[in-house]
Amino acid sequence: MNSTNESPAIDAAQAEAVHQNALEALERKELEPAREGFMQALEAFTALGDDVGVAMACHNLGLTNQETGDLTMARQWLEQSLAISEREGLDGGMTVTSHQLGVVAQMAEQYEVARDWFLRALALEEKSSNKIGEAKTCHQLGIVCHVLGDLEAAKDWYDRAIAGFEEIGDEQNAGTTKKLLDFLTDYERQGSHEGHEGPCNRQQ
Repeated sequence: MNSTNESPAIDAAQAEAVHQNALEALERKELEPAREGFMQALEAFTALGDDVGVAMACHNLGLTNQETGDLTMARQWLEQSLAISEREGLDGGMTVTSHQLGVVAQMAEQYEVARDWFLRALALEEKSSNKIGEAKTCHQLGIVCHVLGDLEAAKDWYDRAIAGFEEIGDEQNAGTTKKLLDFLTDYERQGSHEGHEGPCNRQQ
C-alpha cells in the first residue's frame, strides 16, 4: 500500500541532500550554486514544517551572502534564522547565529554591535560549556575591543582566548591569538598602528 506517511520521509531526505550539496558548494566557494541550493532546501523545509531545517537554511543563506559581500542580506537571513531558533528554543542555533551576526557586524565596521552579539554568543557558550566556541568568541571580543580602543579589555579577552585554546589543545589558534596580543602590546609601546600590519579584521 502506498501510505501517505511515506512521502514526508522521502521529501525530508531529499531536502537534507539538497542542503548538504549546497553546503559543499559553499565550502568550494561556488556561491551561486550554494545560494540556489539553500533556497531550494529552505522551500522544502518550509513545506515540511521543519523549523530546524528552516533555521539552518536561513543561517547558511546568511553565510553565503556574507561571502558575496552583501552584508545587509547576510544580516537579514541570520536574523530570520535567529528568530526561529529563539522561538523553538534551539540553543545551538541561537549560539552559532549570534556569533555569526557578530562577525557580520564586525565586517560592516559596526564594532559596538559586534561586541554585543559576541557577548550574547559567549553567554550561551558558557551555559552549554562549549569550550571551543568560548575561545573563538573571546578571540573576536579581543579584536573588537582593540578596534574600539579598550585595550585593557582586549588584552583580557585575548588572554582568556589563549587559555581556552590551550585547554582544548588547539595550539594553532592559541598561537594566532598570541600574535594579536603581541601586536597589541607593541601597539601600546609604540602608540600607533603605523608601520604594522594589523589583524583587526580576522575572524574565528
